[in-house]
Formats: sequence, structure tokens, C-alpha cells
Amino acid sequence: MESVRAEEEIVDKHAKLASGGAGAGAGRAEENPVKVDPAESNGADQGWRTALAMHARAVYAKGSGAVYAKGSGAVGTMDGEGDTLQQLIARELGPLAHEAIQIVEAFAIGARTQRGASDVGKQSAPQFDAGLAIILNGLSPDRTPAPRRDDGAPHIIQSELWQLLYKVRESAELSYAREIDLVELDRRILLLLRNIGPLVPAAISGAVGVDKAQVSRSVKRLLEVKMVERDQIRSPVTLTRKGAALGDRLLRLAHLRNRELTFDIRDQELAEFSAVIEKLLQRAILLYEQERVRASGEVVSVNPFTVDPEAEQSNAVMLDRSRIISPLMTLSAYFSRSGALTFKRLTGLSNFEVWVLNEIGRDSPMDWNTLVSRLDRDHSQAGRTVRALLGRGLIERDGRPGRRHGRFTPTGAGQAIYETIHEASRQRSAFLMAPLTATERESFLTTFEKVHRNAVVQLERERTFEELGQQ
Repeated sequence: MESVRAEEEIVDKHAKLASGGAGAGAGRAEENPVKVDPAESNGADQGWRTALAMHARAVYAKGSGAVYAKGSGAVGTMDGEGDTLQQLIARELGPLAHEAIQIVEAFAIGARTQRGASDVGKQSAPQFDAGLAIILNGLSPDRTPAPRRDDGAPHIIQSELWQLLYKVRESAELSYAREIDLVELDRRILLLLRNIGPLVPAAISGAVGVDKAQVSRSVKRLLEVKMVERDQIRSPVTLTRKGAALGDRLLRLAHLRNRELTFDIRDQELAEFSAVIEKLLQRAILLYEQERVRASGEVVSVNPFTVDPEAEQSNAVMLDRSRIISPLMTLSAYFSRSGALTFKRLTGLSNFEVWVLNEIGRDSPMDWNTLVSRLDRDHSQAGRTVRALLGRGLIERDGRPGRRHGRFTPTGAGQAIYETIHEASRQRSAFLMAPLTATERESFLTTFEKVHRNAVVQLERERTFEELGQQ
């Protein structure tokens, strides 16, 4: 429970800052503007890093009411020319500026509390500086969400949704691991049963968007550790007392994480966002069901979609709607499953191979570092996929030997497959987004970017805590 309390204290601090409560950056910016002279730094990047670092040290040394001013690092306000702290950071970090101030403040306050206020000023706090450096490295401009594309391509639903969920999943693994070591699907099922109640395996499969075989394996694991129980193999799965107790602990942490992910999103905006997800989910389920039918027959054309209104209404699934990320994960699961079937049928490639080839084809020639940053996956997985595409003659590399050197370009065969992928993706995305009005689509993308931004901040905080815990 200590880790949950620690999470709650930090999230509560964020909420106070957002509402104008005690705090240095966001909450006090108007009444006590922090003046920072750009001339003090060597370049824009050094400017925002220096400002954030000095501000964090001031909060660490003096408490939550401290405000850094230029010059000697004194606490207080400063008259004269210069930008406020948030203005300077905003020029480089864009929409992440507000959260950047909050995250360094939360870290400084936590470090101050852990050290003890009476001891803070007596030493140089090397661990604090090390942790602060980790945070600042994570907040560099190239880690902020990519700007929205207006070329009509379906990236927001495909690659950008995958990247958002990848960040959320990584931070969740770090966060939940401090409570119990369960794989993601096992946690999702526990939370689902705690929120909704007993469910048969087929309903669980529909709710989480994964196939029944995966659900069966997960339920078997939970049965073995006595978290769930059932009378027969097709009977509803029910939480045991032990499972309910763990579910309550995980729910508390899940709600705190949800508050972070929905930071700066109004209730009405969140309700509209959730309503759009419901529409998209129905379409994603239809895509999956249609592709399953196509898998059993001969189809020559690319995704010849038809819509049966009665079928669309009959595809309701049992969902955990208490948190924003659960419906998004289910949406992504159905859309990815249909995509895997579609692209396998059309190209013979896996979902991730399609993604890699699509990124290279969309912006070639592409160097290794750019490719990995676009995919937001570890180097080993990207490396295996690049080698596979090279081996199939779908991409080629120029430059020095080694996958990390040179630049990648589709071959003639690869370009033909890329064009097939692009056309199929365009049609799939058009089908998915068809029920939305222009206003709904614009509102959805705007809120999505906020969630993505909050997920970046959340992940950087979890990475920082993990690295500090290993020191």
C-alpha cells in the first residue's frame, strides 16, 4: 500500500497545481512570475533545462512555495526583462511545458519529504541531482508527441494509438510491479471482474479484445494463484476473497493513473471523447468480424467494406468504462487483430513488419535512429524486423555495414507492398471514422493528443522512480 500512497500524494500534488493551489510553477505563475534571462544559457535547450533545474532545486531547498529567479538562484520574484519560467519552457517543450514544471516540482517535493526538511540544506544531494537529470533527459523536445498530421493518412488510429498504448503499458508495468507481479492481461481481467462482476470467458474475451485461448490461459493462471474461481469450465469466473482484495488495491492505483492520463481534460470533453471511442469500437469489431469471414474465402479487391446496420447494433461488448485507457486498449486490440488478418492476407507480413515497412516507405530514406524513435520499441525487436525485411528483399540499406548505419529505402518489391499497405490502411481508417462528424473527429484528435502528452509525462516519472530505486 505504500507505493499506492506515494502515487496518490504525487497525483494530488498535480491536482493542486492545476487548480491554483500551493506550488511553484503552474499554481503561482501569474502572481509570482519567474523571470529567466535567455542570455544566461548557451542555446534554447540549455535555457529550459537550466530554468527547470534551478526551479527544482529551489523547491527542494525551500519547499513548495519556492520560486526560482534568475541570477544567483535566489527564491522570490524578479522584476525586469525576461521570460517567465513557463514561457521559456513552452518555446521548446510546447504543450509539455505545464507538465514539465509539475513533474520536477512533484519530484523535488517527494525528495525533500524523503530526506527531511531539516537535512535538505546540509548537503549537495547527489541522488537528487541524478534523478533530476534523468527527468530532464526524458523531457527533451524530441520526446514530445508528434504533431498531428493533416495529410489524411490514418496514422492517428494505427501507429500513434500503438505508441500511446506502448507508453501506457510500459509505465503500468513499472507502477503495478511495485504491488504484485502479474502480466498485463491477468491484471486487466482482475480489474474487469472487480468493476463489472462475474463473467463467462467469452464475455471476458470480448471485453478485453483478445482471443478466447489467451483468456483461457490467463484464467488458468489466476485459478492457480487462487485469485478467481468457477464451478465448471464455462461457468462465470468469479473473484475469490484474495482476488477481490488485490483487485481493490489495483483499482486504487488504476484510478490514480487515470487521473494523470486525463489531466487538463474537462468532464464534458472526456464524455465526448468516450462517446467517440464507443462508435469507433463498434466499427473496429465489424472490421474484425468481416476480416474473419474473408479469411475463409477468396477476395480479390482490397477491403471492399459493406455495412450491415443490424450487425453493427448487435456487436455490443461488455466494457470496463471506469477508466479512459480500458476502452482504448480494447479498440486497439480489435483494430490490430483485423489489421493483422488484412495485411497478412494482402502482403504475407506480420503487423509489426507492416508497420516498419510503412514507416520506411512513408519517409525514405530513413536512418536507424529515426526509425526506432518512430516505432517507439526497443532496438532488438526493431532490429529483428529490419533484418527480416532485408532478407525478403523488401528494403535496402546504403552506407557503412551494420543496421545502425546508413539509411533504409524500399526496394521495388517493397514499394509495391507499401502502396498496398497504404491503400488498405486508408480504406480501413475511412471505414472506422465514417460515423464521426467533422466536429467529433477534430475533438477526438485534440483530446487524444492530451492523453498522449500525459502518457509521456507519466512514463518519464515511472522511469525516474525505477532508476532511482536501482541506485
